[in-house]
Amino acid sequence: MGAVKRGVRIAIGVALVVLGLFATVAGVALVALVGSDGSVGIAPTRLIGTGYAITLPQLDVPALPAGRRVRLDVALAPGDRSMFLGIGPTATVNAYLHDVPIDVIEQIDQPGAARTSHVDGDAQPAAPGDQPFWATSASGDAPSLSWSAQPGDWTLVVMAVQPARSLDVTATGSVTLSILGPLGFVLLAIAVAVLALGAWVVVRAARAPPAS
Repeated sequence: MGAVKRGVRIAIGVALVVLGLFATVAGVALVALVGSDGSVGIAPTRLIGTGYAITLPQLDVPALPAGRRVRLDVALAPGDRSMFLGIGPTATVNAYLHDVPIDVIEQIDQPGAARTSHVDGDAQPAAPGDQPFWATSASGDAPSLSWSAQPGDWTLVVMAVQPARSLDVTATGSVTLSILGPLGFVLLAIAVAVLALGAWVVVRAARAPPAS
């Protein structure tokens, strides 16, 4: 019976060590990705489109506890014309760009690449700066915005200030959720504790004297 108990303890210890190793890797990856401030950066990404606008419609912001907010930072590198950045309610943006040829960002591939799909149309949009529905917007040779996102469905729009077809811009940005920073360190601490406990169980079981 003593040998069986020792074998069970060693098996439990090994399982804890394996769990601790995987959790430690996950914790280190999370800390490295978001840092202490909970920010995930996006490398400079070239966006090319043949329509009047390039949009990112996947900004579905959930309601977070304790009044926490997601912060979104976006900037465009200087170009050859004045550009517009805006974030608005998805339904209203869709109505504004109805039947307008645009390019929709389907996925951002690190580092520095984005997959887009073209949407055909034959309408020309009104100047984006004249629209009243933007939650936040910026314009200029190198516009940038920082937005504390409210819960809801939002779309990011990149256009020329004077709407024109064919866009070629380079964008950078980041998404910040402050809780992710401490969460990474908490996960890492728990993972190290589990790893240490597993190692202690294995060593203790292995050193236990055989039953007489």
